[in-house]
Amino acid sequence: MNKLSKKLTLFFFSGILAIIAGIIYAIMLITGNSAEDGLLGIYILFGLIPISLILLIDRLLVKKFGNQKVNKVQLYFLLFILLLWTIRTLANL
Repeated sequence: MNKLSKKLTLFFFSGILAIIAGIIYAIMLITGNSAEDGLLGIYILFGLIPISLILLIDRLLVKKFGNQKVNKVQLYFLLFILLLWTIRTLANL
């Protein structure tokens, strides 16, 4: 467990949570009564493919550059997205 906590990154943690939540919600929708719910569950499962690719790239970058540098870049990326979202919200007022 100690080895995993040393290599934990922002995208890895959020990606694992998204995969777990996505699979649980997709199973609930697929086993539902309507066809629309089943189709939404399948769409959610297709949405897990890009998340898995991001996790794969994240693990390769951690192996190559280390945890600290990858976490720093991911934090800057998330802050940039937050800045763009804030600017869009303020522009729409």
